Amino acid sequence: MKLQFPKYLILALLAAVLAAVLVGCAGERLRDEGVGLVAEGRYEDGLAKLGDAIAEAPTSADFRKELLLQRAAVLEKLGVGGAQARQAGRDAEAELLYKRMLIVEPGNARAQVGLEALGRDRRHAEAMTLARAAVKSNDLEQAERLIRAVLQENSEHAGALALRRDLAEQQARLQASEPTLKSTYTKPINLEIRDANVKMIFESLARSTGINFILDKDVRPDLRTTVFLRNASIEDAIDLIVQTSQLKRKVLNKNTVLVYPNTAEKAKDYQELVVKGFYLQNADVKLVQTSLKALLKTKDMVVDEKLNLIVVRDTPEAIRLAEKLIAMHDLAEPEVMLEVEVLEVQRSRLLALGIQWPSQVTLTPLATGGGGLTLDSYRELNASRIGLGISPTTLNLRRDLSDANILANPRIRARNREKAKIMIGDKLPVVTTTTTATGLVSDSIQYLDVGIKLDVEPDVRLRDEVAIKVGLEVSSIAKEVRTPSGSLAYQVGTRNATTVLRLKDGETQILGGLISDQERSSAARIPLFGDIPILGRLFGTQQDDNSKSEIVLSITPRLIRNLALPDASNGEFWSGTEAYLRTKPLTLQGVAPADVASAGAVRAAPTGGLLSTLRAEPQAAAKSASLAWQGPTQVKTGEEFKLALRLKSDGALRGLPLQLGFDAKAFQVVNVVEGGFFNQNGGATSFSKTVDATAGKVFVSVARSESDGSQGNEVVLSLILRALPGASTGDVRVLLASPIIHGDKPPPIALPAPHVLTITP
Repeated sequence: MKLQFPKYLILALLAAVLAAVLVGCAGERLRDEGVGLVAEGRYEDGLAKLGDAIAEAPTSADFRKELLLQRAAVLEKLGVGGAQARQAGRDAEAELLYKRMLIVEPGNARAQVGLEALGRDRRHAEAMTLARAAVKSNDLEQAERLIRAVLQENSEHAGALALRRDLAEQQARLQASEPTLKSTYTKPINLEIRDANVKMIFESLARSTGINFILDKDVRPDLRTTVFLRNASIEDAIDLIVQTSQLKRKVLNKNTVLVYPNTAEKAKDYQELVVKGFYLQNADVKLVQTSLKALLKTKDMVVDEKLNLIVVRDTPEAIRLAEKLIAMHDLAEPEVMLEVEVLEVQRSRLLALGIQWPSQVTLTPLATGGGGLTLDSYRELNASRIGLGISPTTLNLRRDLSDANILANPRIRARNREKAKIMIGDKLPVVTTTTTATGLVSDSIQYLDVGIKLDVEPDVRLRDEVAIKVGLEVSSIAKEVRTPSGSLAYQVGTRNATTVLRLKDGETQILGGLISDQERSSAARIPLFGDIPILGRLFGTQQDDNSKSEIVLSITPRLIRNLALPDASNGEFWSGTEAYLRTKPLTLQGVAPADVASAGAVRAAPTGGLLSTLRAEPQAAAKSASLAWQGPTQVKTGEEFKLALRLKSDGALRGLPLQLGFDAKAFQVVNVVEGGFFNQNGGATSFSKTVDATAGKVFVSVARSESDGSQGNEVVLSLILRALPGASTGDVRVLLASPIIHGDKPPPIALPAPHVLTITP
């Protein structure tokens, strides 16, 4: 039976097949384009093409599989790249990569976590900037608070941990440091003291300079001294009077001094001692202990060799000197990488030519009947009863040629003045047999090193030079030897070289000439016939053996770390006298000639040599001060404007720490500029500022570097602000002001009312 289909049905089937083929071709083209774009780094376009391929062929499992695989690979690349960029501090690049991940896969958890981490990093960076500014302005409490907030969110933040360590060290130094004498009397003085009582001198200085002197009860009442000084500071004058009178002083605060006799008993009573631990990284703790004992006479020391720790208890001056001494010792040891190349060239030639003729004939009597020979049987010996033996004839035609190169190229890293060894070869067993008196036999094995042995000891010098002690030994087995007892021994051939080199970093030195040249010739010939020239080769055999070997050594030092010399301040410094440790010499600091005319004078009175009062008077400190705002009261949205803060004082001020507040929703602080109050008459100042935009606070510290202060009515600082949209009014105010003067009691300061500004569109 024959089936026939209508033509229109056949045409429809053909059209469907053709359409499926065309769709498949278009989908494959789109898939290939998408894979190529992904490979080029155009991830979004490539994945979009793969999506179009699926749209062309929705039922294709291959297209869907390709899209899933490519999407997973793209997300992995972007995630790894974002993490690496964030770790390297490239926040903008990391943010872009994480955002591309969200485009590829909206809601990707890894990208969202990365973006949150970037935001946290930015907050931490801003907080660390504020913390460092607070440290510069000596606001340690604010700095500690900011650091603590960062570490609560990220306990491993390297910057916060390092700054907290710096703060801890700074606070420890402040606690351990002695107060310094800072008198309100800043003018230089002239002293003319002739055989005056020391107690009366201190009493007169106390009345004239405002310095409090407390004298120990054991200061002798009859102690007298003579001092003539010109143009000296009051601090230097006190030091000279104390030291020349066999006394010692202890500063209790900036204007109070305790004076006591310079004796061992009083030093135990009054000298404050500090305990400090030094963790050494490189130096030997025992050597450092010996150095401290020899130079500083320190007795109270504890050494922990396991931790490489040395704990010292001594005066603050001795501790400062110990820090400098330890800095000289605790230096990283130099290290060098030695690149060594050992080359042994061996060459041998063997030639054996000739005929080895029979060298012996053996006659042997033969017994009859298989029995042994008797004396009677020798009577019957004849040609048939004697056996004949002749050695074989051998034709020698041999020639051996051999060349060998033995190369060792080790690299070894060695510390300064430490021996390093290289052994390339074999350990040969040497058996020794021992028999005891009871007949017990035992074997003992010892191993013999055979091969290339190299001993080096570098000595790193300054200017990138290395002195190297080199010891080279090349050994090989010459032959094996059997002892009468049956033990095996070896005959070892050895070549040695020992030298000392001094090379630059990277310089190569070649050592050669260890040559072994051997020639051996042996012959076996028939007498007389073997001595015939040329033809003698036919009546004998001859063997010529030539061997030659040479060893070449090249060595190149590569400095990994050279000796780092300490700073000049740690290499040479003052240490005081034999009985009195000091970090600076006892000197008189001169003053400029312009100040000499205004210097005061202390002269001996005509009766008893007592002191008269000082004529020069210190600058009068401020009794009161006030602040006032100066600036506009109405600004436009987006406009920058300046608001000045004026300071009025009736006396000298040394500095003024300020804390300002502003409406963070209404204003943005663009800049904080120092005014001209404290730099009057060309005086040098120190000015620091910190802006906390979130809290709406500004921290400012300004101080005059010169010993005298400033007074008058002048701008102390100016705020540059910008009005923000969305607010109609805002204010700026002074939260805190603490004036600094010469003396202990600062003057009261009147704070201004908040400065209110209206913001118009």
